[in-house]
Amino acid sequence: MSKRQHPSARRKPQSANEQDDAFVAGVIDFSEWARQHRQMLTLLVITGVILVAGGLYYVNFQRTLRIQAVNLLEEIHQTIAISATEDAKAQLSSYLESFEGTDQAREAVIILGRLHLESGDAPVAISVLERADLGFRDPIGVQGNSLLARAYENQGRWPEAEDTFLEVADRAELDFQIRGALDSAARVRRRQQDYIGAAELYERIIATFEENDPARGLYQLRLAEMREIQS
Repeated sequence: MSKRQHPSARRKPQSANEQDDAFVAGVIDFSEWARQHRQMLTLLVITGVILVAGGLYYVNFQRTLRIQAVNLLEEIHQTIAISATEDAKAQLSSYLESFEGTDQAREAVIILGRLHLESGDAPVAISVLERADLGFRDPIGVQGNSLLARAYENQGRWPEAEDTFLEVADRAELDFQIRGALDSAARVRRRQQDYIGAAELYERIIATFEENDPARGLYQLRLAEMREIQS
C-alpha cells in the first residue's frame, strides 16, 4: 500500500521563466493601476513636495527668528547699560510683540517687569508678569515668579506674595534660590506680625546649611529674634 504524500511535497518549484513572468505581470498590473489612478498619484506627489518644502521653510524661519531675537535682546541690554530705562521699556514692549513664544521673549518679560518694579511701577510689573504666565518649569520661570512675588510684596498683597515666594522655594533647584525665597517669605510674615510663621521658615533655611557653615549664623540670629518676640 503506497503512502500518501503531503500536498506540499508534491509542489514543484517555479522555474526561472515562471518567476520572470510573474514579475512582469505584477509590473503590468501596477502600471495599469497607476494609469487609472494617475490624478491621485500626482496629487500625492505634489502634497509630499509641499510638506517637505513647508517643513524646511519652517525650520529655517525659526532659526532666523531665534538669531534675530538674540541679537536684538543684546542691543536692549546695551540700552539698559547706559541707563536709558524708558527707551529700553519701549523697545522691550515692541520686542515682545515681534518674538512672542520664543525663549528670548520670556527673558524679555522678566527684564521689562524688573525695570517697571525698579521704577516704582509695581502694578505695571505685576500686569506684565501675570500676562506672561511664566510657570515654574525652568529657571526663567522661577526667576520671573520670584520677581512677581516681590511686586506683590511691594503692593502689600501679602497672601499672594507669601504663596508665590513659597512656591518658588518648592520649585527652585539651587540652594541660594531656595534660601532667598524662604527668607523673602519670612520677611512677608514678619511684616504681618506672624512671628511664629517667620520662625518656621528660618528653621527651614537653617536646615539647608551644613553644620559648620558660617552662613547659618545670620539665620540663627533671625530665628532667635523671632523667638524672643514670641516670649
